Amino acid sequence: MDLSSQDNLSMTSTETPPPLYVPPAQHGMQKIVDPLARGRAFRMVEEVDGFSVPQTPITPGAASLCSFTSSRSGFGRPPRRRKRQSVAKMSFRAAAALVKGRSLREGPHHRRTHRRSFTPASFLEEDTVDFPDELDTSFFTRDGLMHEELSTYADEVFETASEAAIKEAEDSRGAEESELTGSALDKSELERSHLMMPLERGWRKGKEGVLVQPKVRLRQEVVSLSGQQRRGQRIAVPVQKLFAREKRPYGLGMVGRLTNRTYRKRIDSYVKRQIEDMDDHRPFFTYWITFVHLLITVLSVCIYGIAPVGFSQHETVDSVLRNKGVYENVKFVQQENFWVGPSSEALIHLGAKFSPCMRRDAQVHELMQEKREEERHSGCCVRNDRSGCLQTSQEECSSTLAVWIKWPNNPSVPVLDGKLRQYGSVCHQDPRICLEPASVSPHEWPDDITKWPICTRYSTGNHTNLPHIDCAITGRPCCIGTKGRCEITSREYCDFMKGYFHEEATLCSQVHCMDDVCGLLPFLNPEVPDQFYRLWLSLFLHAGILHCLVSVLFQMTILRDLEKLAGWLRISIIYILSGITGNLASAIFLPYRAEVGPAGSQFGILACLFVELFQSWQILARPWRAFAKLLCVVLFLFAFGLLPWIDNFAHVCGFASGFFLSFAFLPYISFGRADMYRKRCQILASLAVFLGLLAGLLVLFYVYPLKCEWCELLTCIPLTDKFCEKYDLNAHLH
Repeated sequence: MDLSSQDNLSMTSTETPPPLYVPPAQHGMQKIVDPLARGRAFRMVEEVDGFSVPQTPITPGAASLCSFTSSRSGFGRPPRRRKRQSVAKMSFRAAAALVKGRSLREGPHHRRTHRRSFTPASFLEEDTVDFPDELDTSFFTRDGLMHEELSTYADEVFETASEAAIKEAEDSRGAEESELTGSALDKSELERSHLMMPLERGWRKGKEGVLVQPKVRLRQEVVSLSGQQRRGQRIAVPVQKLFAREKRPYGLGMVGRLTNRTYRKRIDSYVKRQIEDMDDHRPFFTYWITFVHLLITVLSVCIYGIAPVGFSQHETVDSVLRNKGVYENVKFVQQENFWVGPSSEALIHLGAKFSPCMRRDAQVHELMQEKREEERHSGCCVRNDRSGCLQTSQEECSSTLAVWIKWPNNPSVPVLDGKLRQYGSVCHQDPRICLEPASVSPHEWPDDITKWPICTRYSTGNHTNLPHIDCAITGRPCCIGTKGRCEITSREYCDFMKGYFHEEATLCSQVHCMDDVCGLLPFLNPEVPDQFYRLWLSLFLHAGILHCLVSVLFQMTILRDLEKLAGWLRISIIYILSGITGNLASAIFLPYRAEVGPAGSQFGILACLFVELFQSWQILARPWRAFAKLLCVVLFLFAFGLLPWIDNFAHVCGFASGFFLSFAFLPYISFGRADMYRKRCQILASLAVFLGLLAGLLVLFYVYPLKCEWCELLTCIPLTDKFCEKYDLNAHLH
């Protein structure tokens, strides 16, 4: 570049360009040095005819001869001073530059069309990618290629260099510069890509007055007049680098760092290539399941409240009006919740794992049959003054204050098919006065009162001359407890026992208490519970606030770390299927305990850590140390499951199912063709074992229900007499 081109470029700006160092051998004039222009001047880039021209304000109080002679305003006119900016404006510019992803040195006149996200292919090797920036391991870094060199923007000011200057600069850099650049830059390449070299602080004088900067990486910016840029390698944007996340290395991760997993110093290139090709996934499933857990926990606590906090049973005693028309002292017992959350009854209503809601339970069915047999031989107990009546047995009806009306020994008995009815009467219900549904041939009500429908409309008239109809009924069916125990009692007593009062019915056989206890969708057959979806629905529920916080902590550390390696689809399959298997085992061995939470899923994820350790065993330096530490953590968690009200069956079966599912779904590396075939067979075998385990548990739950007394020792060891006391959620009366 000669002086004439220099003057032409300087005329395009209102400020004076910096003095240029021109070799005297080429232009025959002595170089001009400004003694006061020390340090790195503030430069701005302006586009002139497709070139980037640097501009530097004159140092206050000093000016070079070249600056005055090339100024547009003339020789005698003083330079224009730059107006000092306010603090608010500078702060706003800094924030805007950070959001846009550029530095402050680019200035407001920076044009993004001259910035590149890719460098030419000749600048770096073709196989150097951003992998060392994402995988923080020792053997993945390349010699001579630093992390900062791949993520730095070339935002300096450049000037076109002559052929001699470029040749002299390349000779002075030597072998150290060639390792960084990867290839020499010839004149033809410079002319095609308009390569510009930065003039920075630290340049020294070389041969024949040429400025060189040894041992400094060559920064470059490509400006093309035709607008076509050569495709090279990606350089990370500083703002994107600020919010970037490290890639989850195979076999390592958070738990790997805690257990001191380290790679061997020498690893085969075939294995290393597989590790580098591993995908880095976003933990979408972890974020989604954590959000759902938090949302449902907050809603359940707000709607159902918080039960008494503690580890024992909570008793409430009060005087309540009951069946006989007098106040009686009754006691309501419920289990305390040490997780700070809703009661067990509320959790069952929300969708907790509870066997009587998923199948026909033998014990619950037997209780219902006993209640129906007792109700079949009951009658209406009417007070002498007809101020009240109640459906009860003869033993509970006072012979002095009331009359127990029982067919066929009472004159009010109706006739069915020419014969007197043998069962009845029923308070406030009689086939002779009910209009809907009417008892007419051929749809006459059967003799068995437990098969009578609910009467929805009666005939008009207050007096029917039937004592069990003209009295005021004082008790109706109420479903109490989690086993659906039905009792005909007053509304006050039903509310105190937190039961479900049926105002429309008169007999317990007319209501389905298990529908009230279980909630959610009604049974297809009222006699057969079929809410099998509780096996996975309970995975989204928690027993309380503390329980939810424990799950969130686990998911945002271990589950999130594993999902980066396996992806959302694989990890969600392991998470859901492990939880279902754990809940199914818990429903078999602990059928009457309401359990919620992803305990089985979490232990299935812990099993993934073991499988991941086994898959990377050959490339780890000390695998036995990592295995011992991880085993201690899992054994401690299993020992914690021996405490009361913590389900260890879900932990054990969830861990077992997660172990086999991890072999089938987690990504792996192979150490040869034979090892690859062996691991493919291992996938098929693991899937077969898991399906066999799931099928066996389904058979034990639905076809051949298992009743094991000693199995409860796996979930609670009776250290004291009341340490593992069984808690029946039915109410107690005293």
